[in-house]
Amino acid sequence: MALLAVILAAGAILGGNAVASGAGSDERATPTALVIDASLGRDGRELVDARLKDVDAAVRLPRNATEARTNVGYLNALGYRVVVAGPDATAAADGTGVGATRVAGLGAALAEAR
Repeated sequence: MALLAVILAAGAILGGNAVASGAGSDERATPTALVIDASLGRDGRELVDARLKDVDAAVRLPRNATEARTNVGYLNALGYRVVVAGPDATAAADGTGVGATRVAGLGAALAEAR
């Protein structure tokens, strides 16, 4: 009888998780990553715009096309929803075939992370 209770409890837990991670789940269940050209992610003399420090997303600020390509490919392979901004990051998404969300600038990237 105790074994049956354990099996039923495990089935309920697994069944609940299957619904939460299924095709009908909320898009926010997938983590977001922002890949923004370093030149766009700065604020004056600050290397990182303060708005990026509190965003609920993985943030990468590649300094060149090679870094952008590495970041986009790596984050996509990890299962992130990738958002790109800037010419290097956008070209990296195009060149790797990653179906990233392309936005124009830091403000739009931050909006995508919300």
